Amino acid sequence: MLGTFKYSHLSTKIRAMKGSMLSQDDYEQLLSKNSVLDAVTYLKNNTYYSKVLQELNENDVHRGEVETLLYKSIIYDALKIGRYLKGNKKSIFRYIYRRQEIEDIKKMLRTLQMGASIDLIDRQLFFVSKYSVIDFDKLFNAKDIRSFVNGLKGTNFYGILNPLVIDNNKIDLFSAEMALDMYNYKKLIAGLDLVKGIDKKIAKNIIGLEADLRNIMWIYRGKNYYNISKEILYSYHIEYSYKLSKKDLRNLINASNVEEIIDILKKTLYNDILSSDEHYWEKEFYEYILDVHDKNMSLNPFSIAPILGYMFAKEVEIMNITTIIEGIRYSINPNKIKKFVIGYKKEEGGTKWQ
Repeated sequence: MLGTFKYSHLSTKIRAMKGSMLSQDDYEQLLSKNSVLDAVTYLKNNTYYSKVLQELNENDVHRGEVETLLYKSIIYDALKIGRYLKGNKKSIFRYIYRRQEIEDIKKMLRTLQMGASIDLIDRQLFFVSKYSVIDFDKLFNAKDIRSFVNGLKGTNFYGILNPLVIDNNKIDLFSAEMALDMYNYKKLIAGLDLVKGIDKKIAKNIIGLEADLRNIMWIYRGKNYYNISKEILYSYHIEYSYKLSKKDLRNLINASNVEEIIDILKKTLYNDILSSDEHYWEKEFYEYILDVHDKNMSLNPFSIAPILGYMFAKEVEIMNITTIIEGIRYSINPNKIKKFVIGYKKEEGGTKWQ
């Protein structure tokens, strides 16, 4: 009864927020646009993204700025939801800020690694917030990798990156990015100790599903595109899973090619979820996780399920918008773009959106 009372107002709030998300017609409208400017203008004038896109200069639409502003709306939504949470449950929202901080650190490191200056980058492209643990002023003033990493002293990011600095103005960028991602997941998994009961079960399963997705895609891409060694794959895979056993992960890492990866996955619980075309795995995985969230929200409306479900759906929506904008930017046929839009399913007689 206490749990029901605690979540009742929040559940109502989230239902209202979910009702404002993009409709099937909104997606169809976006797909019909002939330019990135037209698509962004539609979002700005006709959807609930109008608030975050108000500061966008329509005469100079920059893809990176659009994406950053869209992701800022996730932060705004997290703050709205966070007002209804107390104690440990409020602290679990720290992962949203941490992820954005990590993406910003990556952008800055890539810029410095190329010999460019951070202060030449538009600050709008970064997540700068009073809720961040990072002193962004120090980072924007950094002239090289060493001063940048020193600017992170006092945060956990310093201990992660400091050993990877090479000759002050270089860093093992691959290892740095992977170490930051691994840190994010370790903190996320550790956060499970902050929740109990049905909340913990729901969060544990969702984190496990996402870990399975990351591991499968990391191993597949590492082998297929980057020829990454087994040792590196072992070092940087997420040591947490849901439907993949340790044996499954070992077999995937030791696989010789994509065909062998597909054969291994056919023997796992993901056989009915992933098709034989690896180009659609990420989309299929996200659609499966969306289905799990929907089921959780339906069965446990007065729990953490609506919070996690809404935040995941919001992230997917922004990924879809980015996919559509990128497709328009490169003049890709709308029907081809649809194939990579998460939640789009072609049915006889029409179209269905999840």
